[in-house]
Amino acid sequence: MKRTAPHRTVNMHRLFNDSALLCRVFLLTLLLISDVISISITKVDIPYVVRAGSPDPVVLDCNYDLGNSKTQGLVIKWFVNQDVLYQWIHGKNPAGSDEFQKYIDASYRASNDTRSEYRAVKLVRPGHELSGNIKCIISTIFDEVEAVRKMLVYSPEKVLRIHQPMMNETTNRLIVSCSAEDLFPKPRIIIYWNRKPIKYQEQRYKNKTDGRYSAEAVGVLEANKVKLPALFRCEVSIPEANYTSFQEYVYNGSNVPQFSLLILAMNFLAFKKY
Repeated sequence: MKRTAPHRTVNMHRLFNDSALLCRVFLLTLLLISDVISISITKVDIPYVVRAGSPDPVVLDCNYDLGNSKTQGLVIKWFVNQDVLYQWIHGKNPAGSDEFQKYIDASYRASNDTRSEYRAVKLVRPGHELSGNIKCIISTIFDEVEAVRKMLVYSPEKVLRIHQPMMNETTNRLIVSCSAEDLFPKPRIIIYWNRKPIKYQEQRYKNKTDGRYSAEAVGVLEANKVKLPALFRCEVSIPEANYTSFQEYVYNGSNVPQFSLLILAMNFLAFKKY
């Protein structure tokens, strides 16, 4: 029994020494890695609002500083929500994903620096499918950083019509309707009578298979309260994009339009840069 105590003491000393050595190695490793890893994103350029099909290219850019970090394992990835948009592996050619390839100019170079030349994505005539959370990820074998911004690619209407008001002789009601096609995201559509929203009106929306919307508004007025000529206005808007478009119709009481007064068609686009 007296001989076992020194043996245990030796083992405890060895265990202590081994643990201390492991701690030193761990701390040294951290110091070495911290000296290498210094990736930082210096600037993020992702527009908040883009018009679908715009002829002006849109560039998504995450500029970064690798510091002392090596390019070993350097990969740049871009995502739209959870879907891969674009990827560049250092030393290889960049590529857009199959889903979004039609919108990407993969030959675009953001820099002459070989460590960041293909970091950015150039979008050509972007579609509304590119709306959502846009994320860039810069990674090496040592570290990974990312940035996320929201981007809306809005689609204005392809068609906006305010229809000739129709009289219901049985109920003595005047029915005014208008419609808009192929908007994104879901718009607002309102009919105005003499610059004020018609009190009794209903909006209907249909989400199409490609994600865009068609919209319709139908308003009802008591015919004997409508003083002629009456000005009706159909307004469709996408508040997130600060976009508004409208058409106006001068109603003179006839079911047959008089083209000298019929349509005052105007399109107004108020685009606020973010």
